[in-house]
Amino acid sequence: MKALYTSILVLFFCFFTSCKETKYKPSSKTVDTAAASSAKQDSSSLLDKCINAHGGIQKWTSFTGISYNLEENGKTVYQLTNIKDRRAYLKSNDYEVGFDGKVAWAKPDASKIPGKSPAFYYNLDFYFLGVPFLLKDPGVVATDEGTSVINGKNYKTLKITFGSEIGLSPEDVYYLYLNPETFRLEILTYSVSFFKKENAQINSAKTYSEYKEVQGIMMPTKLENFEWNDGKLGKSTNHIRLFSDIQFLNEIPDKSIFEAPKGSITESIN
Repeated sequence: MKALYTSILVLFFCFFTSCKETKYKPSSKTVDTAAASSAKQDSSSLLDKCINAHGGIQKWTSFTGISYNLEENGKTVYQLTNIKDRRAYLKSNDYEVGFDGKVAWAKPDASKIPGKSPAFYYNLDFYFLGVPFLLKDPGVVATDEGTSVINGKNYKTLKITFGSEIGLSPEDVYYLYLNPETFRLEILTYSVSFFKKENAQINSAKTYSEYKEVQGIMMPTKLENFEWNDGKLGKSTNHIRLFSDIQFLNEIPDKSIFEAPKGSITESIN
């Protein structure tokens, strides 16, 4: 990826795993989050109001890493991500997955990984969980779209687009629907154009709920996918992800955990 920061990469594997999901665009470069935190912020913008409602960009960038347990369909995956450079390590009973800064890897293989690819999967949950903070990455364009009404409820609306040189799917469009009183993210809708560029339509939605304060940052502990048609939230697709034991880390003692172990398969991140 050409930018120093990582922007969103759509992960669309509903055809392969019977559910809809997205993924943010992976990065092989170090992220200078200190620069983001020290940069002059327009606190009056809707994006900054949203970020401040979740704890503020300076609080987010003050940490080195984040870890948590993800439960989905009765299975648990431990995930650790370095916020500064986006290296990652994931472990379940069936596999280990990681990103060492240059290559994504899996052990023993990728057969049980969503998307069948470590590059496809290693940062999926981190990026969903990292919204709205990660929308401060260079090349991300946030536009205040005013008020929207979804299923009879008013929301402040942010439209997210990307510069033409950002990531693998700059055609993607995202909408964040914020509680008008708290400015907290409640609904995220998105296009899915990674596999088919002509399919850049808003056709999926994800709800953020059951927020919990973790070390000064408001974190959702439940993400659920819904059908999205003509600006309306439809039925749940029964794709629910639950996050627990969320912890922000001031340091990561054993950085070798990100390195590809012997016997793993690897995929380069360009």
